[in-house]
Amino acid sequence: MDVLSFRWHAKYGHFLKAEANRNALTYPVPPRTAVLGLVAAIIGLEKDQLALDLAGTLVSVAGAVPRKFWHKVKLRKDPPAPLPWEVRRNQKGGEGAPEKAALVPQEWLLQPEFVVSVALPEKPERFAELVERVRDRRWHFSPCMGLSEFLADVEFLGVEEGQKLPKSRLWVGGYCLAAEVRLFGEPGLGVQLIRLPRHVSPDRVFTHDSYYLEHRGRPFPVETEAAWQVGERVLTFS
Repeated sequence: MDVLSFRWHAKYGHFLKAEANRNALTYPVPPRTAVLGLVAAIIGLEKDQLALDLAGTLVSVAGAVPRKFWHKVKLRKDPPAPLPWEVRRNQKGGEGAPEKAALVPQEWLLQPEFVVSVALPEKPERFAELVERVRDRRWHFSPCMGLSEFLADVEFLGVEEGQKLPKSRLWVGGYCLAAEVRLFGEPGLGVQLIRLPRHVSPDRVFTHDSYYLEHRGRPFPVETEAAWQVGERVLTFS
């Protein structure tokens, strides 16, 4: 199985948590569904089309959890007042009906940077197009880091062959499905359990799963039969 790897980074990032209310919390790393959205943007799929066309995509995300900070975003609640047909010479700026707006706090990721590995074993033609577009920096829609306002860069790292590994104790990189691994403790590592969106339906209904994540992006020891050898790295896909 061929695996494409690329570096995905931006100045800011935000991946809205499903349980967030007025305070827009973010996931610390991009969920699988966010990576599918990035792939869809690169190859030019419509937003609702990725749920079917990319359902069988294998995704691995590695990297340290970025620092976070809070920022207030001004969200308008009504459309702007139309411009008048006539403008008077002595007319002051700001005349017209006041606009309703709200300042909503959002949690942003600062300088997020991740190494993403993707495989499409069920759709080799889609995979070949994705590799070509990432390598040539020729995406259909501009890549972003969660929100369309956060433009991101995607840098081609390479295409390597992935080999399935037998069940054993391994050091895996990136986050991995908690149900597929048995975690081992190791001094100096900070592994946490988080829930992330994994699947999305055409009606935009999300399904979540539990993942293990090392917050500094370092490999951690697990016992699993879901690991793959990709070059010099050991990965699990979701």
